[in-house]
Amino acid sequence: MSETVRQLMPYIVIFNFGLVALVLIALALMATRRKPAEVPDVRQNAAEFVLEWFVQQARDMRPDGVPVIAPFLASLFLFILGCNLLCVLAFPIINIPPTAYYSGTLTLALIAVIGISVITALFKGVPGAFQNLLWPNPLQIVSRISDVLSLSLRLFGNIGGEFLVIMLVVKTAPYGIPLIIHALGLIPAFIQPLVFTLLTANFLAEAIHPEEKEPQENKRQEASPAELPSSEPSRTGVVNAVHEERSLREQT
Repeated sequence: MSETVRQLMPYIVIFNFGLVALVLIALALMATRRKPAEVPDVRQNAAEFVLEWFVQQARDMRPDGVPVIAPFLASLFLFILGCNLLCVLAFPIINIPPTAYYSGTLTLALIAVIGISVITALFKGVPGAFQNLLWPNPLQIVSRISDVLSLSLRLFGNIGGEFLVIMLVVKTAPYGIPLIIHALGLIPAFIQPLVFTLLTANFLAEAIHPEEKEPQENKRQEASPAELPSSEPSRTGVVNAVHEERSLREQT
């Protein structure tokens, strides 16, 4: 990578972010240009297959929040996936994935955490959203900071490491081997957006339903343990039977 490209890297990240966003908007307009048919075609089947999983995730968290939660999770997944797939393109500058640099992944993590707070405010009100940041103690805000670091560092470590390996391989062996590396790189390119989205969904579920974070041990302590059946009645019955047998023997 030349020194000029390194100096322009912040602008390249922003440009590729915008490029992926424009491509996703164009695909969304193409997919929703006509009404769904009774007999779906290949394009409609693909769109329904992609969106059904996000709708199910949103329905499990809050059935009345599907119109808000499902687009939020789907947008994160598809946007990160599009950014990761830029590395397989043969065009210079454009083939630099924004998720291979920490500024890009940190931006995505901040968007995810801020989106969680906004959705929490929609369902529980602004006081409920602030309460979630301070409950069960004021140090809960540290948990939100750790969420940002967890999301950003995990995505940056995987995609950035893959992109670095591709650059090193291209310099040493520019023919043949990079194709294999690109093919293997498709695995984390698909897995990491899924992991990012699942973690975001988990953080969102905890924010919407904070009462579920209570430890189960407290509930177990409240429940009274089942009493074990006593063995005393059976023992007394055996003793009485032995005494009766002895008395019969003495009479005979």
